[in-house]
Amino acid sequence: MMSPDSVTNAQSPTATQRQEQRGAQAVGVRLLLLCHAEGMQDRYANLPAMNTGLTAAGWEQAEKLAAWLRTHETIDALYCGPLLQSRLTAQRIGQALGLSAVVFRDMPTLAKQASAPCGQDEESARRLSNVGRKAPQSPEDEEQRSALVRAIDDLLAQNWGRSVALVTSAANITAILDHALGASCADLRITHTSISELTQTDGVWRIEYANRREHLPLPPLKPVEPTKPAPAASVELQEDLLPVIQVYNRVSKADVEQKIEDDRKRMRHLLDFAELPPGLRALDIGAGLGVLAMMLAEDGASGVIGIDISPGMLEQAELLRLSSRTPGAERVSFRLSTAQELPFNSETFDLVTCRLVLNHARAPERIVNEAVRVLKPGGFLLLAELLSVDNPVKRATQNAIEERRNPSHVAARSAEQYAKLVTDAGLEIAAKQAVTLERELEEWLAAYRIEKTDGAVVREMMEASLETDAAGINARRHGNTIEFVQRMYYIKAIKPAG
Repeated sequence: MMSPDSVTNAQSPTATQRQEQRGAQAVGVRLLLLCHAEGMQDRYANLPAMNTGLTAAGWEQAEKLAAWLRTHETIDALYCGPLLQSRLTAQRIGQALGLSAVVFRDMPTLAKQASAPCGQDEESARRLSNVGRKAPQSPEDEEQRSALVRAIDDLLAQNWGRSVALVTSAANITAILDHALGASCADLRITHTSISELTQTDGVWRIEYANRREHLPLPPLKPVEPTKPAPAASVELQEDLLPVIQVYNRVSKADVEQKIEDDRKRMRHLLDFAELPPGLRALDIGAGLGVLAMMLAEDGASGVIGIDISPGMLEQAELLRLSSRTPGAERVSFRLSTAQELPFNSETFDLVTCRLVLNHARAPERIVNEAVRVLKPGGFLLLAELLSVDNPVKRATQNAIEERRNPSHVAARSAEQYAKLVTDAGLEIAAKQAVTLERELEEWLAAYRIEKTDGAVVREMMEASLETDAAGINARRHGNTIEFVQRMYYIKAIKPAG
């Protein structure tokens, strides 16, 4: 790559405007360098040295970048480096743009972002004339940088005449831009999900801009707020998803250690019912804290992908994975995705699990149909959902209590309704079971960190149902606490072969 003849700032025109400005100039290739989103090691310094997924803020950054690219850029091919941060960011961008993210496994990954100081004294460092002086590099660093540039050359040769996006690390982007500038003393600071652009036009390399980040709020990201789903989602779907994101981002800040312990007991009960064979490639819809995905891997699944719509829950799930010492943790990954529009090819998985997801949807058939689409013939769907009582008046009270505790709750349904959803989607039910779980009111409320006023209303509703069992959940006093039963319904179904 040759040195550029121009560098513009972060407020440069869009791709279309730049092309119009160049008129008849021949654009050989266009390379967008996209820095991956914030990873767990960027926030948690005590994590072991390994590939990590994204934080809640990282998922939000990736979502914002994907939305901005969808409306501002034309991209012909999407590549990413081998780091998990890069791959997850690229997958989210690919979903928004309708492109498959190709993993560029031969591309080196530099250890850290380059540093500007060149050993100059303060007076010398003030002079712009010194910026072009190359900082001394170790032979190992030089070889890594050279290998990176060669890999980029190979990538561009394969895509000449196209607009190519590459998701990689800040260190890699810094090294690439530094090579193009020929000025290692210039301090190139690359921000998570920022965009830099290189073009080759009429035989001349140009850096069009570096570290562009209009899609990110300034100052840098504050605590995560819900992000609206892509515009393509229906109004009904958006109304389903936004409360889920809001509620479970809040739940992710509760006492997750206790909830993980409670979840393990309930997940073990579900897996004992399912009697799944080992070696399955699994998708866990609504992964939450990641407990079921991890247990599937521990039980012998060949690979597990957990999806969730809550960035906060995904961060907790990734923390659970990184803190695990079991070999199965390496076979688990987590992604941001809706259950209604899964970012996977048809017939990809041997097993799809879906636990406590359908009760958040007004059109649960969309979720079941998507699960069936990605299942291989002969694959299993494992469903676990809130079971409603038969009495319609008591069912309405039950749903009112659930919704007051969890505003994203839509409806608990009957066993017949769940069975019909599964069979209407073309599956054959292999096993089913109604399950009764004993719950304690204060523990049930604490898990969702609800407002005091909402908690008080739920307690009043529970107390009002003590004598008549108005909600059909057998609410009763036990000392100073209120206990009740939560009914679940399990279904194990098979996708017919052929």
